[in-house]
Amino acid sequence: MANVEGRVLLMAVQAVQAQIRVLGKQIDAAGDDDDVTDAEDLLMGYMKAAEALRQAYEAEERVSSNLPPYDMLVR
Repeated sequence: MANVEGRVLLMAVQAVQAQIRVLGKQIDAAGDDDDVTDAEDLLMGYMKAAEALRQAYEAEERVSSNLPPYDMLVR
């Protein structure tokens, strides 16, 4: 795995979570529209990225005392 600084992970986690929220709102607003499929696929990709970032962040959090808890980033 690449060596990424904790602060960079923090920013990536927040950016991905923000995009997940935006896509979720778009999907909810579209309802049963057929164009939702692309947004849902994109959302799944972001959710997978969020899980990978969570694992990396929590690993970095264990060795770095200056990072806030992961749960605070995704509220």
